[in-house]
Amino acid sequence: MKKNKKYPVLAAVLWLGFLVSVAAVAYLSFQDGEQAKAMGQRLIAYLAQKRYEGRAATAQELLELTYEIRQMGRIGAFFVVGILGTAAIHLSFGRCCWLIRTGITAALLIAIAYFTEKLKIYIPSRHYSYEEMMLSMGAVIMGFVLVSAITLTFQAMKGFFRLVAAVH
Repeated sequence: MKKNKKYPVLAAVLWLGFLVSVAAVAYLSFQDGEQAKAMGQRLIAYLAQKRYEGRAATAQELLELTYEIRQMGRIGAFFVVGILGTAAIHLSFGRCCWLIRTGITAALLIAIAYFTEKLKIYIPSRHYSYEEMMLSMGAVIMGFVLVSAITLTFQAMKGFFRLVAAVH
């Protein structure tokens, strides 16, 4: 298997971005629950003030806002992991069979989403949530599908234009 030498700097940047995003997700996922709560309270208070135009938010509104921000943050973070991971692998292993490369990428991304939630069982004051794990997996697969579809489309277009050029 030959390396794709066309874009080594871009591949390095994508790998660095992927590894940093996975490290950030792992750091946030594996924190002690009390530390994570304290870190997020200031942000929630600021966003509640903006959302409710300066009036004091009720306890229920704060809980709803907290849940919404946590879930949107989770989806966004895993979506980015999916995009960067898929792009890094597709660019780095361009000469490898597309089906094998895509299968390995999907397995790797799903494993990251699975273990970042499943390992919370062993962290004090954290809990495992099947629903949150499925959100993480769904988001990482959305990023994966986006990049894979774009890659497959460009390969199909490239093949089409080569065929058209060969006919003329």
